[in-house]
Amino acid sequence: MLSNREVVNITTLRCNNLGVISVIVAREHVKALVDRLSDEQVKALWIFLNAMVWPEVEISSEDEADIKEGLADLEAGRKVRAEDAWK
Repeated sequence: MLSNREVVNITTLRCNNLGVISVIVAREHVKALVDRLSDEQVKALWIFLNAMVWPEVEISSEDEADIKEGLADLEAGRKVRAEDAWK
């Protein structure tokens, strides 16, 4: 029997309207699949895994307004060189 550390229970709700799918996957099998990926695929996988592992960060309404203002400035062509920003 596999321990909890060796097994991942994957449950997907409403996968293509087929209902609940539950699969038990050995961690070693997942690791073996990762070993078969190209370097580019590993980079893409890292992005997904990193997003899954780290909690989402809540931003304040002030930060959100600052981000939107910065994006609007970029879209309008108003940019600041990095060297000038760090002065």
